Amino acid sequence: MTARVARTRGRQALAAGGVALAVAVVALIAGNSSAVAAEPTVGLGTATGFAVLAGTSITNTGGSVISGSIGVSPGSAVTGFRLGG
Repeated sequence: MTARVARTRGRQALAAGGVALAVAVVALIAGNSSAVAAEPTVGLGTATGFAVLAGTSITNTGGSVISGSIGVSPGSAVTGFRLGG
């Protein structure tokens, strides 16, 4: 094998390695983006603004002042607040 043929084969091998690396990077990026796209969206329906929104309960242990609505769902416990403040 001549030096010229060896250089040509070396360049071809390097180019093939570069193409394989590029394909691997694209596959990795595409795999990650599909996982993000699979997350379900949350429908907010007729949601309104809340100053405090909890899943189980809301408890005031001190002199808290809340300016706005409070909400609990699916729970129903709200304790330690004076209504109408």
